[in-house]
Amino acid sequence: TMKKVLVLLALVCFQGQAQRVFQLQAVNIDPSDAEQFEMVEKTFATPLAQEAKKNGEIADWYLMKRTIGGRASEKILYVWVHIYDSIEQMVNAGDWWETQEKFGVPSSVAYGSVERDPIGSFTYKIEKNYDTNRPGKYVIFNWAAPTDLGATLQLADEISSSFKSNMKKSGMTSWGMATRVYPQGADYEPLFFWDGYETYQQAMEHLMNKAVLEAVKPEMFEKLFKLLPSGFANRFIMEGITGTN
Repeated sequence: TMKKVLVLLALVCFQGQAQRVFQLQAVNIDPSDAEQFEMVEKTFATPLAQEAKKNGEIADWYLMKRTIGGRASEKILYVWVHIYDSIEQMVNAGDWWETQEKFGVPSSVAYGSVERDPIGSFTYKIEKNYDTNRPGKYVIFNWAAPTDLGATLQLADEISSSFKSNMKKSGMTSWGMATRVYPQGADYEPLFFWDGYETYQQAMEHLMNKAVLEAVKPEMFEKLFKLLPSGFANRFIMEGITGTN
């Protein structure tokens, strides 16, 4: 088990530091393979990620699963979250997940017991984040395509500043916003937010504009929804499965 079940992004001070980036790498897994997939990731990928973190190849790594919801026939969406201290670290990270050296088993065998249906890999840079350094098990992923990106970043900065003191009381463990680096285009929302919580109930309450958001003035929401006329393009509650600590 993780010492901290999930702290999505490590506490970071941006002064004098390269800008942190992360990659969301999504994959669909058949529900009948989910248990085996998670076991393989915990057995092989997690200790290798911990080693890569210790060696300075990555900042952090997590595996998350979309919580139940949606159509019953759907495959289960998993997302690997690869976090880096800089673009330089990201491009030089190498294949740290290779199993041969540490486990004496080729990666094709170690990871090949489960059929994976890859969706893609998406890179973001962190614009602002708060972290309480408390473990959070559930994280809401939010994607948005605002009419004015700069104005939305500024407003989100104000909104987050207004709820920061309410985080501990409401069970919020982390919050952040990021802009998409790659790929870019009309099909890809440029803005991403995350909201980490201790419990599933708190995450659900957040989606109802409760939890930490109770501290936010209604007029701020009005401004936000003017900038996001279609609302959020997608919102998922993700559950932490394994990762670095």
